[in-house]
Order: sequence, then structure tokens, then C-alpha cells
Amino acid sequence: MSGEEATAASLIGRIERLPFSRWHRGLVLLAAAGVLLDAADFALFGAALPGISREFGFGPAQAGFLATIGLIGAFLGALFWGTISDYIGRRTAFAATIGIFAAFTGLVAAAWSAVSLGVFRFLSNFGLGGEIPVALTITAEFMPSRIRGRVASGVLAAFPLGLALAAGLSLVILPNYGWRMLFVAGVVPAVILVFVRRFMPESIRYLISRGKLQEASRTVAMIEQAAGVTSGAGVAQARHIPAPDVAVSPGITVLELLTPERRRSTLLSWIVSFCFFWSSNGILFMLPTILTQRGFPLSQALTFQLVQGLSGFFGYAACGFLIDRFGRRPVLFLYFFIGAGFHLWFAEASGVWSYVAIALVGLVNPGVYGSTGVYVGELFPTHLRATAVGWFFGIGRIGSFLAPSVVGLLLAYGLGHYILHTFALTFLLASIAVVAIGIETKGRVLEEISASPARGREPRQESGAAIVPPGGLPDYRAE
Repeated sequence: MSGEEATAASLIGRIERLPFSRWHRGLVLLAAAGVLLDAADFALFGAALPGISREFGFGPAQAGFLATIGLIGAFLGALFWGTISDYIGRRTAFAATIGIFAAFTGLVAAAWSAVSLGVFRFLSNFGLGGEIPVALTITAEFMPSRIRGRVASGVLAAFPLGLALAAGLSLVILPNYGWRMLFVAGVVPAVILVFVRRFMPESIRYLISRGKLQEASRTVAMIEQAAGVTSGAGVAQARHIPAPDVAVSPGITVLELLTPERRRSTLLSWIVSFCFFWSSNGILFMLPTILTQRGFPLSQALTFQLVQGLSGFFGYAACGFLIDRFGRRPVLFLYFFIGAGFHLWFAEASGVWSYVAIALVGLVNPGVYGSTGVYVGELFPTHLRATAVGWFFGIGRIGSFLAPSVVGLLLAYGLGHYILHTFALTFLLASIAVVAIGIETKGRVLEEISASPARGREPRQESGAAIVPPGGLPDYRAE
């Protein structure tokens, strides 16, 4: 092992042994705030669309086209920002996505025509679509392996809270101030940029991958000081952390996802993502329409959606804890497999059992969303991790485009009863794809996963490497 590799491995060992401190909590809250406001911004447009349509004279087709423009922006944003953060850094990309979606959300309030409205909406969602993959990646890269799953996936538990925030803002602002003021409120996320500048350092693993070891060392020392841990002390003798790759040329990261040793994981994760977004966005956008077509009053349909959203928050939190306790593959498989049954039950349930069924649907859909993204990021090395996560979310959004269109066709041809069955089918397919990936990452240091034989490289065991006991480094706390 070279001197640089030994230094890099030592830095990874030091962040792995840290307790979950006030510094870690601040990072998580900052990333979660971005996700929450991101979700709120996403939902504001749906609440404002009737008022927009009245002012500009849009019919259903034009209104639907505007919604589609937003989805396309989010799709391209996930692909672009996930990829670009492997070149310019996680912190820079996170700040850029927030700045873009806040600025252009505010400009939506000043739209003077259908064209300007569409352009601003596309660009705001272009930033919005990239924020979640980057937030998830930087959080996971800072967390010790023993808690990485529940903490990183917990960041995305802010998403349903953001949807609830949007509903509250809409109820207060729309009747009193109109739709334009609703988008003025969407500029508030820009405040996060102040905190990003002060409290969010660049990912240590990213810095190592770009050969910036001195900056990485300063950042580790700062976090240790904030956590009250003596710098470099207390690492137990056990097995080695494979030496991290230092000063890696990232190349064309998208193409690296499809190299022979990574192609299987990449394609299977895309299948999981497509299937999840098909059912998730199909329910998010179309559930009231589906249920009213089946004879439910609109108020009851919206109640179902509220119950699903509330249970989704608990589903996120529970899934994160479970994947750290029992492993990624078994828990994600059960979430998708049993979730298929929950969707099927809701399709056939009636009376009070309908509420029970939709609550269980909410636990898995969207409850499995964050943890699946964490798992995918763990499968790939640092220099292309954000690309993998960005494309995971981006490819899935193809399902979000197609689901509303297919739902509309099924409703038009009198097949509305079977729409919920398609959501059950996609969850079943996702469960099979998760198992087929064949790699377990629970409790493993990220560098160990990317260096394993399953990733095409034997772990290096040279003397002088940083070391980590089985199941992750112990929680050494300050005396």
C-alpha cells in the first residue's frame, strides 16, 4: 500500500469509528431540510394548477402538459446532477440544486405567458430532481457503516413531511393571496444555502477520490473535534479496510456503470427504480382520479391519500432501522414482496378495511424509497457513486411519466378496476430484482464493498492499512 493509500485508509477508519454526534445530526437536518422543501416545492404546483389554468385559460391538455414538463425537468435533473457531482463535488452540487429550484420557483410567480411558465417550471424541477440523489449520497458517505442505512434513508423521510407542508401552505395562501404568492414562498429554500456554506463540508470520500488528502484530513479533524473524540485515537485491531482509491480519474462515469462487473447491479437497480416510481407516482398523481372513477366521493379519495402519506413517514423510518438490523436485501425484498400483497388487498378491499389497506400501502409505498436509494449507492465506488444514485432515480422517473398515461388509457377503456393491480405487479417485479442483485452491504465499510470480489477486485490486506472489526468499527466515545 502506498503512503497516500495508507493515509486515506486511516482517514476512513477515523470517520468510521466516530459516534453519532451533534455534527452528524446537523448534517442530517440540513440534508433533510433540502429534501423537505424540495418535496413541498414539487407539490405546490399541483395545488396551484387550477388557479394557473383559470388565469391562462388552459384546458386539461395544456395543464397536463405543464405537469409533464416538470416531470421531464426532474428526470433530467437527476441524471445530470447525480453525474456532475462525481466531477465537481457533492457540496457544490447540493448547493447548486437548491439555488436553481428556489430561484426558478420564485420566477414561476412572475410568469407572464404559457411559454415562460413552462420554462421556469422545467428549470425549477431540473434543480429539484438532482437534490435528492446528491443529499442521499453526501449523507451516506459521512455516516459510520453501523448506522449508515437508517440515518441516510431517514433523510428521505422528510419527503412526505414536505408534501404535508405544501398542503398546509396551499390551504393558507391560495384562498387569501392567490397562486403567485404560493410560488413566492417557494423561494424560502434559498436560505439553506447560508447553512450549507457554514456547516456542510465536502465529502471526505470524494476528496480522497480526487487526491485532496490534506483537505480531507482537515475535515476529519474538524468533525472529530465537534464530536469530542481525540484525533486518531482508539481504533481496534481487527481486519483491514481496503485502501481507498486516491486521485481517481473519473472518466465517463455513466459508461462505467455498464462495465461487465457492474452491469448486473446497474440494470437490476434500474428495474427496481422503474417499478417503484410506476406505483409510487401512479398513486401520488392518480389515486383520487382512480377512486372517484370507482364511485368514491372526492373527499374520501383525498382522505385515503392523506392516510397513505402519514403512514409513509413511519414506513421510511422503520425501513431504515430494519436494513441496519437485518440487512438490505431481505428487508427490501420483504417490503416489495409484501407490499405487492398490500396493493392487491387495497384493490379489492371495501369499508373500513380499505383504510387499513391504504395505511399498509403507505408503509411500503413510499416507505421503501429512501432505503433502496441508500443500498444502490453502497454498491458502487466513490468516484461514480453519485452517478449511480442519480441514474437510479432518473431512470425510475420514466415510470412516473408512463404511469399516468397508462392509467388514463385504462380508465378510458373501462379497465379502471385493474389499475391498482398494476401497482402490485410492479412491486412484485421489484422484489425479484432486489434479490437478483445478490450483494449484501449491511455493516460494511463502503471501500470494503467496492473492493470485494463481487465488485471485480480482491480486498487488499497490506500492513499499515486502517482496520475495522467485523460488523463495522466500534463506537469509540470521548472519555
